[in-house]
Amino acid sequence: MSESRWHVSPLMLQLIDVAVAVTLFFVALDGLMDAQAQNYLRSPQPYLGWHPQDNGLLSLAAAATTLPVILRRRWPLPAWALTTLGQVYSMGPVLHIQDSGLTIGGLAAYLLCLYTVSARHGWTVSIVVGAASTVWAAAHADADIVLPLLVPAVVAVGRFAQARRRTLARLETQAEQALAAQAVAEERLRIARELHDVVAHHMSAIAIQAEAVRIQADGDAVLLAAGLADVRAVSLEALSDMRQIVGALREAAPPGLERLAELVESARAAGLTVEVSGPPDGIAAETGAAAYRIVQEALSNAMRHAPGSAVSVKVRRTDAALLVHVANRPPARPPTSGGEGGHGLKGMRERVTLLGGTLEAGPTPEGGFAVTASLPDRRTP
Repeated sequence: MSESRWHVSPLMLQLIDVAVAVTLFFVALDGLMDAQAQNYLRSPQPYLGWHPQDNGLLSLAAAATTLPVILRRRWPLPAWALTTLGQVYSMGPVLHIQDSGLTIGGLAAYLLCLYTVSARHGWTVSIVVGAASTVWAAAHADADIVLPLLVPAVVAVGRFAQARRRTLARLETQAEQALAAQAVAEERLRIARELHDVVAHHMSAIAIQAEAVRIQADGDAVLLAAGLADVRAVSLEALSDMRQIVGALREAAPPGLERLAELVESARAAGLTVEVSGPPDGIAAETGAAAYRIVQEALSNAMRHAPGSAVSVKVRRTDAALLVHVANRPPARPPTSGGEGGHGLKGMRERVTLLGGTLEAGPTPEGGFAVTASLPDRRTP
């Protein structure tokens, strides 16, 4: 539903109809009593001290023409039929008050029920009911042509209201479908980003660690077995993370800075020398998840492009932001990767932009590389 439209509960609508029906009842009753007085004053010998009195017939006529308004939303056609019968009764000879028996209250109730029929039913019912109402109005409106013209106008307004309601419903459905498609696209992008972060980090760690094992073992079976065990542990961790993302991405919360120690241990196992400062407590989940991914991508880049280097990871809080700074020194040995760029920095910038932060990344004067992100501070209690 559109936020610009009012949302009224069915009970409230029913209470409004009850209030309208009761108001029209008293208006119609007053009109009938006034008509009774006018009819008496036209008698041959009127008594000037006479006052109109309701002997029950006037209230019955007023109720018959107005109270069906209460039923108009649930049963539009029966409500219109009841108001029609009420008008016939009020015009009957039993009242002996006026020729037409029409009152402002009764006429308003009749037209309101007629409008509801045309607004709720199809063209066939609307045309039949509108034609019958027009014939009835022409037959009982004496020389007044307003009522016969008013009936088709009310039917036209009801048809217009129905067409507008259907158009709004169609537009709302289209808007909901567009939002759903946008949500699917955003979810796909988030899944792709999560998979990239996990796969890139762990695959880099496995590749660098395997190379380090080959160099460090140098033919020693014991060192080779220990190194391969570490590679196997990193591989199993990668599989676990990917299962978590692919199998339960919607339900599981993304990793945050509470897993920073695991991330650092993985980088150290791949041959990096990592020093950590932070993180502070009370970081919001979305900010912590973004900071975690930034550190993860920065360490992955260090593994690929600066193997064996010393890396400094600092996560601290300022007055208005959470600062994440990851800097690596020049590589201790030549990188095994080709050095081509990937999507890591782009993904980091997207995460930071979504949170309204800033990101700076580039080489350092010492020959290393540094990433500095400033994320809005959304503290948790």
